[in-house]
Formats: sequence, C-alpha cells, structure tokens
Amino acid sequence: MELEEACRALGLVLSDRQRAQLLGYRDLLARWNVRVDLVAPASVEEILRAHVLDSLLLLVMVRPPQGGSVADVGSGAGLPGLVWAVARPDLQVVLLEPRKKRAAFAERAAVQLQIPNVQVEALRAEEACTRPQYQAKFDVVVARAVAAPAVVLRMARRLLRGGGRLAVPVGPGAAVSPPFHEVACRVPWDPQRTRRVAVFLA
Repeated sequence: MELEEACRALGLVLSDRQRAQLLGYRDLLARWNVRVDLVAPASVEEILRAHVLDSLLLLVMVRPPQGGSVADVGSGAGLPGLVWAVARPDLQVVLLEPRKKRAAFAERAAVQLQIPNVQVEALRAEEACTRPQYQAKFDVVVARAVAAPAVVLRMARRLLRGGGRLAVPVGPGAAVSPPFHEVACRVPWDPQRTRRVAVFLA
C-alpha cells in the first residue's frame, strides 16, 4: 500500500508537502541504515510499511490532543515521534534517544526535512524525568519497541502531566493488564494483522 492510499485508509488528510517529508524521511532512513544501525535491514518499501505507516497507524490509535506535547521515549531514528510531528504540525514533540548516532540521525532528519516542531534530546527517559523542564510536561508519552508497558511506566511516568496518556505498542501474544487498557486496530495494509497498544491514563 502506498503512502497516499494508507493515509486515506487511516482517515488522515496530509498535504503534498507532508507526504513529501514522510517519503524524504523514508529515503533518509534507508540511506543511513546502510552504515548506521537504525532499524533492521529492510528495503525502501519495507521501511515505509513497517516504520512510517506503522507510526501513522499508532498516531490514529493514540490520538494526541490538539496542540499537545509528546515525548517519544527510546525514539531511535525518530519512530514514531518524527512521523507524528510531520503528520500533526500542531504537536510539540520531544524525541528522547540516548544512543548518540541515532539521536544525531533524528536531529539531521528534522533539520533537513524542515520539521520545526521536533526537539531531539540524547537522554534516557530516567534522566529526562529528573529535569524540571520535562517533569509532568507531556500530554502523551509513547514508547515503540522499547520495553514492556510496566517497565516503560516505571521509567517515564514522571514525564506525564495529569490526564496524560502513556502508550506502549505490544505484540500479538502480550498480555495487557491494569493499570493499562488495550486499544486495538486492524492494520489496513495487512488485514490479517491487528495492532495493539497498551494505554495508561495518568
């Protein structure tokens, strides 16, 4: 499924510029991935589907509030936070990625693709929690492919403001138990598959 078709299936309306930014990000990720370990080795088409489209699906599932703030914990190459920032320019997104090479890539991508609502911090979530400017600041904290929901909650809970949401995607066999509840959605480009997210409300 191509980007434009996927956006229609998800109910997302993106401008030509936004679509160009997302495809530019896909191409940058594919190019850098050859020499820096950003994501698992994959073709350009696989990177689009497994990372860019998956991040858009998570955006639709989590639904950050209009004008909200987002912390992407263990963001890696900027997933899903950088994709969210492109699709939702109203959001203020902080990418927390302690691995220097990955943080450097995300910063370069944000500059090169002119994504002004992204800030990259080469920090672990636990470190960010000790900084006054990040404590109880975020409407949404998301952690894609980082750790189990309970572990992420321990790491990042202090980043959430009252009424905020922590969203942790989980695999098909993972149990979701309180204080989390499950949000599930059929994947439009892979109808046999269901994407699941564990959500904690602060």
